[in-house]
Order: sequence, then C-alpha cells, then structure tokens
Amino acid sequence: MEQEQRGKSMPLPNDVYGRLNTDQILALKLVEEYGWSMKFMRRPIDQEPTYVLFNNTTQQYAVLDEDGTINRESGIKIRNVSPA
Repeated sequence: MEQEQRGKSMPLPNDVYGRLNTDQILALKLVEEYGWSMKFMRRPIDQEPTYVLFNNTTQQYAVLDEDGTINRESGIKIRNVSPA
C-alpha cells in the first residue's frame, strides 16, 4: 500500500520558477495578467511534476503543460480545498 505523502512539503517550493522550462515561464507570466496564479505542484514519485494554476476570478483550476499550454480540461482531480 502506498504511504500518504500529503502535508510533508510546501504546496510550492521557493524556487518554483527555477523548475519550469522556458515555455512554461513565458506562459505563466502571460496568464498571470489575466488572474491566474500558480497554486501548487504535484510531485508524484518517478514522474515529472504537475503544475496546477488557479484563477481567482473564474474559480477554475488548470494544469500548466510542459509546452506552456494552459490545460483547463486536464481531468486533474482536486480535493475539497479552499480556493484562497
């Protein structure tokens, strides 16, 4: 059985921009002007991290794909969390 890892690390590391590639950085800077912000990253073992964005205006979550695409149809499951 896989051990629960939640709560053992911060939602975002201090160096989150250092972990993004150029396409992701450019896309994030662009969408930040429209209310999006990096909410958290998922760090599954033996997989690339998933960067999750949130828009306070529309209350939507999206995934920042490796190519810089903002994927609002990713199918990512979000637990019941406060959007703030």
